[in-house]
Amino acid sequence: MSTYHNTRATIIATSLPDESLSAVHESLSKKLSAADSHKSVSINEAIVSAQAREAHHQSINISSPNDGLVNGNTTSSQPKQEQLEKEIEQRALEKAQERMELELKAMKEQLQRKEKERMQKESIERDRIEREHKKEFQLAYQKWKSDAEDLLQQQREEETKETMNGEDKEVVEGEGLKENTINNNDDHHPILGPQIANLPYKRVHLTSAATLASLPVYEKQRAYRHDRAVKMAKDKKKTLWMGIPGAVALYEDDDGRLSILDGQHRVGMMALLKEEQRKNSGKGNKTSQTSEELANLDLDNIVVEVFFPRPSSDDSVSSSSGQEQDDKAIIFTEINKAEPVKLIDLPGVTSKSTRDIIDHASTHFYDKYPAMFSPSSRCRAPHLHLDSLRDALFASDVISKEKIGSGGELVKWIVQKNSELRERYGTLDNAELNNGGKKVSASALKKAQKHDFYLGLESSWLYK
Repeated sequence: MSTYHNTRATIIATSLPDESLSAVHESLSKKLSAADSHKSVSINEAIVSAQAREAHHQSINISSPNDGLVNGNTTSSQPKQEQLEKEIEQRALEKAQERMELELKAMKEQLQRKEKERMQKESIERDRIEREHKKEFQLAYQKWKSDAEDLLQQQREEETKETMNGEDKEVVEGEGLKENTINNNDDHHPILGPQIANLPYKRVHLTSAATLASLPVYEKQRAYRHDRAVKMAKDKKKTLWMGIPGAVALYEDDDGRLSILDGQHRVGMMALLKEEQRKNSGKGNKTSQTSEELANLDLDNIVVEVFFPRPSSDDSVSSSSGQEQDDKAIIFTEINKAEPVKLIDLPGVTSKSTRDIIDHASTHFYDKYPAMFSPSSRCRAPHLHLDSLRDALFASDVISKEKIGSGGELVKWIVQKNSELRERYGTLDNAELNNGGKKVSASALKKAQKHDFYLGLESSWLYK
């Protein structure tokens, strides 16, 4: 009511003409005086109330000499007064509604502003906590690194003083591995665990699979495929007796941050096996030999090799972060340069006679058309990769299908396939040829025609 009266008083004071104001002063003055809100009024309300009382007293003084005249005027002005009151109330309600909308809008903006401030404060707090954690980690890492260097220096000094005795010391001639190798369980990395070797270019640790699964993967690694890790875990159950062969390669930045350079799918496989170990341990009884072998699989001591950045020279013009990225890329490329073993080369997959026939024919074309063979297994048409050709000849089973008994017979069969492709591609000169949904570029076609070797344009000749 107070707000309503305040709005009504404001409209009366500012909107009505003076002659209309005196007609309703008496009625509104009584209403304002009778309302509880008059105990706490605004300045505008107080002014209007005072003006209404003053006009009321003046009207009484003027009408006193002739009551009959006053009564007549009062009766005639009554409808006009009621109409004015209705108009005033309507306008007051409209103004009150406008004010409420503005107040709601202001409240909404204030809530949004407070929410934004809260989110900013939370973001600042998260950043602060993250910086503190990073600082604590760096301090712990620096302390560990300093302790390891002190211990290494101490061991070096002790080695120079001690007399080399048979089994106590193993002398390695021609190599400087002696003073750079640590076989001491006291060297314990805060994340990776025991250090078993410290070489000039890398360290070797024994780390749990659970720890490895929590490390980030090098950003330029191929995408992690969970289905591949699941298949690897399934296949691994057939060879649990051999443990986990090989080593997982990590990279350690100058600030101690670790990332997986090579072995992400092996880490995924080990994480799945570790989870299965945990589930089986809750069952109590082991129901199969595989379950028992899996329970005995040591996933807490995985061999890990940790590479680190090259020592930066004082006159280096490249930034530290840029050099780290280059070192990561160089190490990653070096690790993954080796071509994967082809199916034909796996032990027990095929007979020696079949492999000799395929090797003879593949080497024949490799020597005859050197310009058409690429060292990369991901080569583009019209090139071939020697080991990929060997593997394709084995996978297509042409030896058995064509009843080929020697390397010479396979050479003749491949020559015939090249002739068939020559008839298809030898006379073409268009810039691009659609081949079963695939496109052969003009440059590839031109090179194949130049060397009269068409086997690299498509692979369908293996199955026709």
